[in-house]
Amino acid sequence: MNPKRSVFLAVVLFSFLTPLFGQESPIPATLRSGIKADQKTIETALAMQRDGWEYIMPAPKSAQAAWGNTDGRTTWYVGYWQNSKTNSTSSSVPKVKNGMYVGDGLGGPSWRRGGSPPAPNKLEWLLSKSGGVAPRN
Repeated sequence: MNPKRSVFLAVVLFSFLTPLFGQESPIPATLRSGIKADQKTIETALAMQRDGWEYIMPAPKSAQAAWGNTDGRTTWYVGYWQNSKTNSTSSSVPKVKNGMYVGDGLGGPSWRRGGSPPAPNKLEWLLSKSGGVAPRN
């Protein structure tokens, strides 16, 4: 067999078998990298991105606030979802409705006292541009 054809067949076979065994997939350039994610999470992120969703990562408002600091006297800008196509926001992860991701209409820029928020999940990380700490799980 031709060596080029062997390599091609190996790549094709690997790309089909990898998702079946729960292996991490490469992160497309349009999403934020720096983590490992499974194919289902990446596909969900890409679908949400196509519908215009981006996650605005929580950020400390003061020098005393830091990720992991549970001191209730610290202040944070809250994390929220923002849609660039509809100019809407969501405080919770947008859900599929009539074939598109739709938010709850809540959320937006604001701040809260009470210590560090939890670490972001992988979907929030992939759809954010900066900030945060390594996702949980």
